[in-house]
Amino acid sequence: MADPRNELADIIAPAAPAVAATVGGGALLPWALAAMAFIATVVLAAWLWHRRRPLRALNAIAVAAAQRQTSPSALAARLDAWARMRFRLARVEAANCPARLDADAWSSWAETLEQLRFAAPKPDGFEELAALCERARQWSRHA
Repeated sequence: MADPRNELADIIAPAAPAVAATVGGGALLPWALAAMAFIATVVLAAWLWHRRRPLRALNAIAVAAAQRQTSPSALAARLDAWARMRFRLARVEAANCPARLDADAWSSWAETLEQLRFAAPKPDGFEELAALCERARQWSRHA
């Protein structure tokens, strides 16, 4: 005669289907990879945007000088603040040259900036300011 425990075992505790366990778990992997790729792209874009922020500020000063939007002394003050932030200086001085820059060129640049900020306005002040911005742009690429 047959053993009732073996005959009724499938009715009391049925076996789980093997196909249902693999279908649900495998569909999350592509979504997880897509989410990780999206997060990496957003982080990379934020890092690049943050890295180019000083150059955007310098371009804004150069555009304002080209369009003669305000006085040369005000734009020179903005350029001074940019140089202090970009080169991590307490004060822009001719004698205090940042690392990796030519000391003579820096001295000339700082003196011209000081004259634009504090001396009487010159008729060619905007052109001098545009030249200072161009020199600072060159330094910003290499520093």
